[in-house]
Parts: sequence; C-alpha cells; structure tokens
Amino acid sequence: KQWYQRRVAITAGEKETRIPVHLINAYNGITSITPIKYQAKDILKDVKEIASQYDQIIAVGYSQGGIIWRTMIEMWEDHNVVLFISLASPQHGVYGTPPLLEMFVPFLDMFSRSKTIYKIGYSKFGQTLSLFNYYLDPTHYKLYLKGNKFFPELNNETGTAAEKELRKKNFLKLSKLVLIGGPGENVIDPWQSTIFGYYTKDGFDKGMIPMEESRFFVEDLFGLRSLAERGDLMKCVYPGIDHLKFRDDPNMLRRCVISALIPLL
Repeated sequence: KQWYQRRVAITAGEKETRIPVHLINAYNGITSITPIKYQAKDILKDVKEIASQYDQIIAVGYSQGGIIWRTMIEMWEDHNVVLFISLASPQHGVYGTPPLLEMFVPFLDMFSRSKTIYKIGYSKFGQTLSLFNYYLDPTHYKLYLKGNKFFPELNNETGTAAEKELRKKNFLKLSKLVLIGGPGENVIDPWQSTIFGYYTKDGFDKGMIPMEESRFFVEDLFGLRSLAERGDLMKCVYPGIDHLKFRDDPNMLRRCVISALIPLL
C-alpha cells in the first residue's frame, strides 16, 4: 500500500512538472534496518545507472532515505545531482523516542531518557541497526564520536583531512538543498532535525538550537553554511501533517517540492 501511495504521488508530480521520475525499490520493510553505509553503497550502483541517462538529476529522499541520499552524494565524486530535496528526514540525527511510539508504549520515553539507551546505541550491536547509525546523544558527545561508526563521518566530525575535504567538495557540488519538515512530525525526535535544528548539549530539557547555531553550520563541517551563504539552501516548514503524510500530501508537495522544481523547468 505504501509503495502504491508513493507511486500515485510521484505520478502526479510527473504530470505537473514533466520531469521523469525513478523510484528506487530497495531495503523496504525489515531490511531497512541494514546499516546505512551498506545501503548507500548498494543503492548507489542503481542510482549511477539511472543518472548516466541524464545531464542533471534531482534527488528526493524521504525519512531515512534522506540520510541515504546525503551519504551517496558525499561519497559520489562525479555526481550530477543539482537539487537535493530532504523530505521529513532526520538530517541532524535523532534523540529520544518518536512521539508516535510513545502513544502505544508509554514507558519507552522514560527508557530513552535513562542512562542506558546511549550505551546500547553506541555498542557494536546497536551500530548494526540503521536507526542507531544516526542516533546523536548531545549529552554524551565524546562517546558518540567514538561509538557511532557512521554519523560523525557523514557530518565530517571524524576522518582524515583528505576524506573530509572530498566529502565536503562532493556536497558542495549541489546547486541547491531543500530541507522540508514540520511540527506535526510524529516519528523524528526532535522534528527540528529535519531542518538541521537540534537539542542543546544539555539534552531534552534545555531547549533547541536552530541550524544556524549548530556546530555543523557554524564550523561549516560539510558545507552547510557555504550553501546558505551562496543562497542555495531553502527550508520549508509545513505544519499540520504527520510523518507519513509528508510522502504524499498534495498541498505540501506543491508548496515545498514543486516550488523548488519550478526554477529547473
């Protein structure tokens, strides 16, 4: 059903923009917990084959797919992605329990705030699960850098100087980045992660910092600030819809996605 709904939404977009669309049917269901790095390397093979048919391509990544797309862009030296649309994707990571799960399993929120969850997330076992690949506990930052084998590298917090330079160079080949999310988000915690906002270093109870105050942006680790200074970063905050509706809500698609495509038509 979900695949059908996405196909319907994409078909409508094709008719409105006349831009051909290719869906990557991979790592659905339980296989989505495969570590992100492995998913990205595997999916990139199909993406490159599709991209070779065009001079330029547009990447749209929904939810965890947005993390996979950013990973592919940073590792793809000769990519021809001109526009990357990150749709309800936890680009700054996740922390705590998704609000949707709290409705069904109330004790999970208490567990997520305990002194145990980060140890699981940054363990060898935890890092075999994609969800913990982008788990960022701001109150245990040193352990995050040591135990998380994926996200610090993606964000250029770790790695050699040459590796960091290459990832940033590839990211900055984008002509435009569009970040889409909203306060109705009920899966990603915090919802502001979809637009690179996040909790402070004090965790849950000390408020949020916007993208512009995050270390990713201030230190321009992988090129976020450079894109903004070029005028090539757009944020679209769309209220009133939950995580699943960000896939195919027609009004959101027109306001946040189609509007970003118009300059390319």
